[in-house]
Parts: sequence; structure tokens; C-alpha cells
Amino acid sequence: MATDDPTAPPAPEAEPGPPVRFQAGTPRFENVNDPGDGGPPAVDVPQLLRENVARAKAAGVNDLASKPPHCSRRRRDYWWLIIATNLLFGLVALAAGHASPLLCVGALTGMAVFSAALTWLMWFVMDDY
Repeated sequence: MATDDPTAPPAPEAEPGPPVRFQAGTPRFENVNDPGDGGPPAVDVPQLLRENVARAKAAGVNDLASKPPHCSRRRRDYWWLIIATNLLFGLVALAAGHASPLLCVGALTGMAVFSAALTWLMWFVMDDY
């Protein structure tokens, strides 16, 4: 019985029955890649790789060319930094003089620490550039 009242609850369609039980059965798959149907041939991966290497050798992809020698800027940059910062620390040490021994010793320590750190970084950590 259908009513035109929108506030009326919907009528039940059917009585609920016993719960449905599912069981695992034998899977049924369709064999779409049957080798007997003239499908694509089997792929031989090692053979494909050998062909790729032979093609690359013939094209000269694996040949290494020697790099032209270049002038390193590392030595120039090292000396510029050493001279500039040690000059700055030296001027601070001279300006402080005997008036502030703590500042003078701090500037001399700064020179030593900076020189050691820069030497370590430029010659032992960094590559040639």
C-alpha cells in the first residue's frame, strides 16, 4: 500500500530470512596466457640485457673520456680566507692591546681556531673544485 505522506515510515519489502553462509570453494580462473594459443614468446631477460650492453658498447656509451685539467680555485680561496680573517683578528688583537687582555687573547684564539678549522675543511673534507 503506497501512501503519498512523506513523513510515513517506509514499508518493509520482505521478511529477513536466515543469514547467508559463504564458504570457500575451488577457484575457477580462466587461463588467458596459455602458451599453446600462439601468444607472445617467453622473455629471456639475460639475453635482453646482453643485447642492451652490446648496443651500448657499439654506440660508445660506456667509453670514458678523460677530463681536461682545470685550474683549482681551492688554493686561491684558502689563502684569501686565511689572510682576510687572520688580518681581522690580528687588528682586533692589536687594537685591544694591553687595555683588554681578554679581548686580545680571544682574538689570538680566534685566529688559531679559524685557521685550523679552515685548513681541515679545505684540504681534508672538501674535494677539489
